[in-house]
Amino acid sequence: MSRWPIPLMVSMLVLETAGADPPYVATGENLVQNPGFEDGADRGLAGWAVPPAVYGADRTVSRNGKRSLRSRNDDSARYLLCGQSIELKAGSRYAVKAWVRTEGVTGGDSGATICIEWRDANGNYLGGYYPPGRKGDTEQWTEIGGSSMRVPREAVRGSVTCYVRPGMSGTAWWDDVSVRRVRQPPIYGFVTSPPYRGWITDGGPGHVKACVSVIPHEIAGGPEAARIVARVTRDQDGDLVGRSDPADITGEEVRLRVPLPDLAPGSYRLTIALVDREDNETLYEETHRLERRGGAPPECFVDEHNRLIVDGEPFFPLGMYWGMVTEDQLRVYADSPFNCLMPYCRPNDEQMDLIHGLGLKAIYSIKDCYYGTHWCPGSIKSEADEEGVVRKLVRHFREHPALLAWYINDELPLSMLPRLEAHQRWVEEEDPGHPTWTVLYQVDDVRCYTKSFDVVGTDPYPIPDLPAAVAGQWTEKTRKAVADARGVWMVPQVFRKPKAEHPPTFDELRSMTWQCITEGAKGIVFYSWFGIWDDESCPFEQRWPQVRRVAEEVSRLAPVLLSADPTPAVTVTGPEAVHWTVRSHRGTVYAIVVNDGEQAVSASVRFPRQPKRVMLGDRPVEVVGQGGFSVPLAPLGVAIYRIEM
Repeated sequence: MSRWPIPLMVSMLVLETAGADPPYVATGENLVQNPGFEDGADRGLAGWAVPPAVYGADRTVSRNGKRSLRSRNDDSARYLLCGQSIELKAGSRYAVKAWVRTEGVTGGDSGATICIEWRDANGNYLGGYYPPGRKGDTEQWTEIGGSSMRVPREAVRGSVTCYVRPGMSGTAWWDDVSVRRVRQPPIYGFVTSPPYRGWITDGGPGHVKACVSVIPHEIAGGPEAARIVARVTRDQDGDLVGRSDPADITGEEVRLRVPLPDLAPGSYRLTIALVDREDNETLYEETHRLERRGGAPPECFVDEHNRLIVDGEPFFPLGMYWGMVTEDQLRVYADSPFNCLMPYCRPNDEQMDLIHGLGLKAIYSIKDCYYGTHWCPGSIKSEADEEGVVRKLVRHFREHPALLAWYINDELPLSMLPRLEAHQRWVEEEDPGHPTWTVLYQVDDVRCYTKSFDVVGTDPYPIPDLPAAVAGQWTEKTRKAVADARGVWMVPQVFRKPKAEHPPTFDELRSMTWQCITEGAKGIVFYSWFGIWDDESCPFEQRWPQVRRVAEEVSRLAPVLLSADPTPAVTVTGPEAVHWTVRSHRGTVYAIVVNDGEQAVSASVRFPRQPKRVMLGDRPVEVVGQGGFSVPLAPLGVAIYRIEM
C-alpha cells in the first residue's frame, strides 16, 4: 500500500507476479545483453543506451567481474535512464532482477531500481513491472526485483531499464541484471460454487462449479491435445463422490460443474486435472478444499451474493486505513458514518476494547507475518515461525467483538503464493467465524491469488498521474477476475501523493468511490486516515468534511447496495465514461449513474414498464412516454435516482 508513482510511466499500471517457488520459477537463459557491464567502452557499454551525462562503467566497484554500471547525478531535476531492448514472447511471464548499491541517494522516492516494460506494434505503452528501489547509503549489494508478470498478447517488444527514481540525486551502482522466462502452470482454477471457503451447507449447493484459466502455450502438444476434468473425493478415504464431464479447451477459460449427492458432514477435495486426450494421462492437477458443514452459520461470513454478513445481517464495510490507534483520533473518526478501520499497527486488547466501545469494527492486520518482509515482527525468525505466530494471533482475537475480518496480504508477490495459501488455511482452521481480506495492486493477476483469500480488493491511486476512471476500470477487472464469486472491497485514494499539489478533489473522490460501487464493490476502505490527518498541503479540518460527505452518502445507501431483492429490467445506456448499477430495496428501484471523465456526458435510463414516479433527491424527474429519461452528468458527476415502479 506504500508504493508511489515511478519511472517511464506510472505505478498504477504495474502488474507484479510470480517468482521463485514452483511452478512460478524463472527458467532459461538471461535475455539481457552484457548484464554485468563488462563489455564495451566505459561510456558506450555494449547493448545499453547510456546517457553519458550521468551513466557509465565503474572499474572500482563491482559485485562480480571487473565493472558495474554507475549513475552519478547531483541535480535532482535531471532524470535520465539507461536501458536496452529485449525480445519477449507475448503471453509468457518474465522475472527481472538486479543488484544495486547506493551512496548519498536522497529524495522523496525509493531510489535506485530497475524496471521492465512492453509496447505494442505502434509503440504504445502496455505495462511494466517497477520494484521499489534503494536509497541512502548501502554498503552491501542488495538484490531488487525477482517478481514477474505476464506479457500481454498485444506486446511485440520490451525493454529493461536501470534508473534512479525522479526527483532524486546521489550515486548508485547496478550489476548482474537479469530477465528470465518464468514457467507457469498450464492451468489454474478456483471454486465459484460454493463461493465461500468451499462450504457446502444444508441449503446446498448440490454441485461444485469451478472456473479454470488456461495458458495454452504451456501445454505440451498444444491445447487441442488435452482436456480438463474435475472430481470430488472424500478426504477421509479418498472415495470418489462426483465427477465432471471432460471439457475441451477452446479458449483461455473453461467452466466445470460436478454434480454432488447428499454429502455427510466432513472434509472433501476438488481436483482439477489437465489430461491427455488420447490416454487420459494426468499432465497437471491442482486441488481445492471443500467442507460439508451443518448447524448455524458463523458470526461473520460472505454469502452467495458476495455480501459480508455480520450477526445475520448484511454489512457494508466502510472504513479507512490507519497507522497507530489513538483514543483522541479514534473519537473523531467514530463521530462519522465509518463503521470500521484497518490499522497497520496491530491493536492490543485495550485498543480493541476501545474500538468496540465506540461502535466500530476492526479489520485486524496479520499481513506482516511473513519472514523476510519489511515489517515482519521480530518473533518471526524463519518461515517455520510464521504458522505459530499467525495461529496465536488468530486464537487470541477471534472472539473479540470488535473483530470484523483478517487482513492477510498487502500486495505481496505471486512468488510467495504457497505461503499466502498456507496463511489462508491456518486462519480458516483457527477462525471459521471471520473472513480474510487481501489487497493487491497486481490487478491483472488477481485470479492467480484466489486460493489465498476470502475477499479481495485492489488499490488504484490514479490522482494526479492518471484519470479517475482507473478506479472503475480496476474494480471491473477485479470483479471479473473472481468471476463474481468472491467479495470485493475496494481501496479508493483519498491521500495526496508525494510531489502532488493536492489530494484528489471532492468530485474525484466521490466519482472514484461510486465507480467502485457501481462496478461491484461490496465494501470501501479508503487509503488513508493518516494520509489526510498528516497532510500539510490540505488541512485536516478542510479535508475531513469532504471525506465524511462521501462516506455519508454511501452509508445512507448501504441497505440498497446490499439488497438482494429482484431488480426489474431497468437499463442504462451511455458513453464509455458512464458506470451504473440498478438495485431494488423494499419496493423502490434505485439507478446509480456515474461519470468517470472530465467532460460532461449524457446517459439514458429505460424501463420495462411505465414507472409511477422518479425522483433525483427531492426533485421529481419527468419520464418521456414509456421510454424513460435522460441523465445529464457533470464532469465526474454522480446521480442517484429513486424509481417507483
